[in-house]
Amino acid sequence: MFTRATVLTLISLGTVAARADTLDKPVIGPKLICFKYSTFSLREGESIGEMSGSPEGMSVTVTSPSGNFSIGESEIFAPAKGLKRLVFSNGSMSVYRVSRGGGRYAIYGPTSFSNGKYRLVIWLTGENLRGRKSDEGVYSRFEIRDPSGLKCEHTFTYSWDFLSE
Repeated sequence: MFTRATVLTLISLGTVAARADTLDKPVIGPKLICFKYSTFSLREGESIGEMSGSPEGMSVTVTSPSGNFSIGESEIFAPAKGLKRLVFSNGSMSVYRVSRGGGRYAIYGPTSFSNGKYRLVIWLTGENLRGRKSDEGVYSRFEIRDPSGLKCEHTFTYSWDFLSE
């Protein structure tokens, strides 16, 4: 069963054929998690037990003591529309809150496919994200960067080969 956040992420990916999987073995923090264009530091007490993917994007659901949140990454996200407010920037990424009453975040950064220009790479949503300063404890653990050469303890990625695996 998909969480609401996972379904919203898949809809925002605009995928035509997504595949959902429950992982054989949950990924349990602390660990450095890598995606195609970013990394995330999974903390102690957090785990990833399900993922969804397509040729052009993927989503994982992180279970934490304070609630679940979903991370969606894609090369084809359209820029966030409507009200967006910069809430965090560290030189390699910018995080925007894009909802008024809750926590839905668009994370931008420079990528190889965008020739170093800032592009929307990650959607972050979840029941424990409230649009408050405390959400920084989650979105500040991302980095938009090339994960090749890093000692990633688990990697989630996507490509046209995803559906044939």
